[in-house]
Amino acid sequence: MGQWYGYVGRIAYVDLSREEVDVRELSLEDASAFIGGIGLAAKILVEEIGDPRIDPLSPDNVLVFMTGPLTGTPVYGSGRYVVAAKSPLTMAWGEAHAGGFWGVELKKAGFDGIVVKGRASSPVYLYVHDGEVEIRDASRLWGLDTFEAYEAIRSELGDPNVRIATIGPAGERLARIACIVSDVQPYGPRVAGRTGMGAVMGSKNLKAIAVRGSGKVAVKEPRRIVSVLSRLLPLIMSYPTTQILASYGTAGEVEEFYEYGDMPAKNFTLGEFEGYRDITGQKFRERGLVVASHGCWACPVKCWKVVEVNGLRMRAPEYETVAALGSLLMIFDPEYLVKANEICNRYGMDTISAGVTIAWAIEAFEKGHLTREDTGGLELRWGDKEAVLKLLTMMGRREGLGEILSEGVRRASEIIGRGSEYAMHVKGLEIPMHDPRAFKGMGLQYATSNRGACHLQGLTFRIEQGQRVYDLRIYERVDRFEVRGKGRIVATMQVWHEVVESMVLCKFIDIPPTYVAGLYTFATGIKKTLRDLLTAGRRIFTLKRLFNVACGISRRDDTLPRRFTSEPLSGGGAKGQVVELEPMLKEYYEYMQWDENGVPRREAVEELGLLHLARKLGLNI
Repeated sequence: MGQWYGYVGRIAYVDLSREEVDVRELSLEDASAFIGGIGLAAKILVEEIGDPRIDPLSPDNVLVFMTGPLTGTPVYGSGRYVVAAKSPLTMAWGEAHAGGFWGVELKKAGFDGIVVKGRASSPVYLYVHDGEVEIRDASRLWGLDTFEAYEAIRSELGDPNVRIATIGPAGERLARIACIVSDVQPYGPRVAGRTGMGAVMGSKNLKAIAVRGSGKVAVKEPRRIVSVLSRLLPLIMSYPTTQILASYGTAGEVEEFYEYGDMPAKNFTLGEFEGYRDITGQKFRERGLVVASHGCWACPVKCWKVVEVNGLRMRAPEYETVAALGSLLMIFDPEYLVKANEICNRYGMDTISAGVTIAWAIEAFEKGHLTREDTGGLELRWGDKEAVLKLLTMMGRREGLGEILSEGVRRASEIIGRGSEYAMHVKGLEIPMHDPRAFKGMGLQYATSNRGACHLQGLTFRIEQGQRVYDLRIYERVDRFEVRGKGRIVATMQVWHEVVESMVLCKFIDIPPTYVAGLYTFATGIKKTLRDLLTAGRRIFTLKRLFNVACGISRRDDTLPRRFTSEPLSGGGAKGQVVELEPMLKEYYEYMQWDENGVPRREAVEELGLLHLARKLGLNI
């Protein structure tokens, strides 16, 4: 293709074993069928990985960084990028997402994405700038935390404006809950947190990817985009959720989630508890801890809050962090949360996975399944701030009990061999901070999400809070405790969010689906209707499921911890509720055209044009 619009049209394939860089042209057919972002990453991963049963921490794994066709355009919320690989945490499909400016800078540097293969013989980092990719020595960077590495690379390159995605010591030491941290300065960081992508990066001896570009992202019809955005802005800013995010960040929703019985405490055993008001976004501002608000690229909301505690200035903890390292562990101290968040960011660890794993350890210790001999003499108690901060540091360094906990909750419970019933995960990915007993559709979403328990791949709880999406034929007000009809709703929302994650757009800026189709068309010049985009979303979701099937995932894995299906909460907004998963799962399978084992049916695979990729994965469908 000649002139690309929206897309840059080039992807860099980096083989670290051979120290080779191959720049390939983006296929128009692939762009049309898989959109970009996570869709294109899935297509590339399936093509490049060979046998999906490989060890995720071997050189055979493939790590894909990808932007979308709207990244770097004026479209609101278009500053995100995605990372995909086989997950060392779930041993199946892995992906993570981050906002900020790194993805935009990659496109300005002349690439839609970077595909990393092999393993360097010694630590390296990539320097991507204006169409060039350099493999540089990172020996002196190895061992530095993410903040230190960021400053060292900026100093070495002599460029304060370079954008960097890096791992910390947790990723270097192959902690399976390690993440990738970008945009550390000035008020970051932004984090691609879930499924252990930082460990994959560390397994390749890849410390960081620094990007800098002077280019621009061309769009086909800029005036029409501006016209659409001008009409959208008042609508977006009028949403009550948007107003909360703009004022207080995601932690501004703590009180509302608590009222629903959605915010977890004491490892998902309490629906009613004291102290939650002390860790709200409103409380952070009331106590004078919030000193600034910032936003990612092209963001009118600016949910990115900056706090200062004891001279430390950094991004405020998000809702998931506030709950995972706060209420889940029965700790309700804002200053502690800022410190705990900093430790995770510096070492490069997913706060959700860290919190859920520590919660398991405390409950297992409390009930005698974990002993002082296992903990190295450390007492594990609910509400013990100092013990948690010590554990987080041990996990980041992989020392003592921290070495086991850094493996994630499923493996930690298997290594100890006791207390696995308290390990809250789906397919190995720790449960996020929304209790599915409060929103039963979320239970189905957790059970069927391709990357394991995920609150973002569908955001079904928004529908169960009362949001309607007329473009997706969700007209009715949905009862959050009802199970009938949830199969269709969850599947519809999951498919749509594959589109959002392929564009790549922020989910906190709720652009109606028909407008997304128009913005894509105006940006790229490739005409797509909403129906076209939904077909692409279904294609992407199905391809990920095929990858998982090839990794051994089946219906038995589409489940929830017993706590959610058999143990009702004794109080709070979801009192007495459990998740009746089976009837929802049956409806979901039928809607998705999967067989009774959770395998996409041949007719659906053929209809979506995926049969050749299924065979590439070794599947006989």
